[in-house]
Amino acid sequence: MQDVRNRCYSESIKLLQKMQGIPAATERLKLEMTVSYNTFLFSLSFTHPSEMEKNLTRTLLRVLEAAGSQVLSSGPFKLWQVGLQTFDTSVYAPYLHKLLLIQWMLWLMEGQLESIVTLLTQINHKGELLAHVNLQTEIRNLALSMEEDSLLMVARAARDLKDLLHICTVISHGVEQMNKEKYSEALEAFQEAKDRPSPRRLMAQIHTLTGQSLSKLDQPHCALHFYRKAVEVDFSCHSALYQSALVFRQLGNSKAEIEALHLLYSAVQRQSDKCPSTASLVSPDLLLGGEQMTFINRVPSPSLILYTLAHACVLNGSISDGVEYYLDLLASFQSDNKDLVPTGVDTSFPRIPVVYLEAAFALLKAQKYRDVLVICEEVITSTLDFIPERLLLDLPMENQQTVGPTAASPDSDAVLENVDFVLWAGAAHLLQAQTHWKLKDTKEAITNFTRAINQLVKVFIKQKDWKQKNLGNTEEMVKRMLTLEAAKGQSLAGRGLCFLEKGQLKEALRDLHLSLQIFPGCRNTEMWLTEVLWRLDRREEASVTWRESYNTTDTKSKNLLPLYLQAWQDDSAFDFSGLKKKIEEHIQASNVIT
Repeated sequence: MQDVRNRCYSESIKLLQKMQGIPAATERLKLEMTVSYNTFLFSLSFTHPSEMEKNLTRTLLRVLEAAGSQVLSSGPFKLWQVGLQTFDTSVYAPYLHKLLLIQWMLWLMEGQLESIVTLLTQINHKGELLAHVNLQTEIRNLALSMEEDSLLMVARAARDLKDLLHICTVISHGVEQMNKEKYSEALEAFQEAKDRPSPRRLMAQIHTLTGQSLSKLDQPHCALHFYRKAVEVDFSCHSALYQSALVFRQLGNSKAEIEALHLLYSAVQRQSDKCPSTASLVSPDLLLGGEQMTFINRVPSPSLILYTLAHACVLNGSISDGVEYYLDLLASFQSDNKDLVPTGVDTSFPRIPVVYLEAAFALLKAQKYRDVLVICEEVITSTLDFIPERLLLDLPMENQQTVGPTAASPDSDAVLENVDFVLWAGAAHLLQAQTHWKLKDTKEAITNFTRAINQLVKVFIKQKDWKQKNLGNTEEMVKRMLTLEAAKGQSLAGRGLCFLEKGQLKEALRDLHLSLQIFPGCRNTEMWLTEVLWRLDRREEASVTWRESYNTTDTKSKNLLPLYLQAWQDDSAFDFSGLKKKIEEHIQASNVIT
């Protein structure tokens, strides 16, 4: 088809050049305007809109020259004003109106909606100035002569082109309103577009945009209705599936979200395996322009879809599915020769080491322990050369911008990067330690918990009370430091648990106390501390710690943690029934004595 279109373009250019090589005359005017119309349509794939604008101006000047009309300005609005007045009721009007559609098309391609409104108003109101105009109203009231001459064939029927321009212009107006956050006005525009006959793919996009507007207007269930209609009209409407997943997440329906993401990933994969289809001569994608089509069809990359799917599965308990998705994602990294520690600008996708750590977490939950050790070792090896010996942070007090000579400014991207390297390596050692503990290798577990602690303490903040005071530190730094503290607290708690199992109660007491100082509120750590106190015959302290831990949950702190630090936050992972029985019997006996 591209070859045919290229030949048509080449031949129509030659024909138009021959016609324009002789003086313009009314007896050839219908033919020249028809040839020009066809040439412009064939030019769409080969000529820039700005060049087509110049050619259209040249054509209009020849048309007016043939009619004997003189114009002092070559500006488009003046040319169209004179042209429409000159040929208003003549037999040439339908041919001029075809060229007017070309002008409309070019302005639409370049997003010049204001120019379109001005032109249509000029046609509808004969140049009369109006205080207020409405684009949709002007298009509806537009009366153009669309008659065709069977002797002068056209590349696309003018009536069909006008209908397509109508729909795409209204859609473009709606998208513009969405970008201005005027969602009610956008919804009105999409409603009008929806009521007109459209190609299936375009209708699916209209339904999707309608759903997005409704979602922004806090009508998620209505939005889902239109997303479903979009997929029914055109299953390849990936943006509708993606937007559905976002709404299901908003509604807390994780099962439906995962299903939508799975369908989306499958659809994207099938599309990538197919050859791209040839677009029509004048396609909606061409008329709406690159930026608007990017907005309309916005869908994450296949890698990001797969990551989101894997993350959602693991987060919601579908561990085996999550593991498979994570392994597919890691395999794609290897096949694409991606660096394990990229510094790209795509902030929507997590850093690659984070994906590896999350995959290791999923494998740990799935009890695939050897795989966990291998993946964590890759993270440790890849970050080894980037980890500083020591990173001392001097968080500035409020309204104080000075930084000590031996301390690093927390606002620096390089500092944040160094903190990340320390955190990733520490978390990898932590996951390895938890894996060895699961394998009943307590000695190796203690070694790796210690390695994690030694890694994480490389970052040190000068101000001890940085959590309480407004130190002017950035949100990103606070988030990283809290994550670092959580990893440090979990590493100490894990080592304390190992010491507890080995009967080294003093060492266990020390580590568990330190853990709760750094990362307070972790219920499992408080339970282990209770056990240590009980074994040390400090029964009253054990009872107090038990009451405090049993009556509180650490759900909030769990939800704030990265996925890869949630391995030991699950209460169901540990059996405290024996401890509970001992404590309750002690409390009951104490009450009886009292």
